[in-house]
Amino acid sequence: MPEKSATTYTVLHMRLKLRVPPDVFLAKSREAATVIASVEGLIWKIWILQQEELEMGGMYLFANRETAEAYLNDPVVQAVRSNPAVVSTESRLWAVESSLSAITRAPLGDVRGNLQNQKPCWQEVQ
Repeated sequence: MPEKSATTYTVLHMRLKLRVPPDVFLAKSREAATVIASVEGLIWKIWILQQEELEMGGMYLFANRETAEAYLNDPVVQAVRSNPAVVSTESRLWAVESSLSAITRAPLGDVRGNLQNQKPCWQEVQ
């Protein structure tokens, strides 16, 4: 049995079914990406898409479940859900098992330092 994780990271998987190709939707998402990057508790987001199926979404790593749940009620998420180009949305929260994730090279190593300094990981890359 794996040892208990000391961290409480939460992954949010959000999936969108679209009326338009994902690249059309993404072309208008730069401002949203900037807003998302400043969400409290968000460590990173990976944007994902399937052009042929008209689907896109994201994998988000949050510091904890509370901030992930708060993000689901954030105005930026509500704007996506009400966008006429979006047919439907689906979201699911997952707890992260940190000790096994570290063995498989999950990008969790310096996350705590970034959160404590209130400096998002993306700001460190120049």
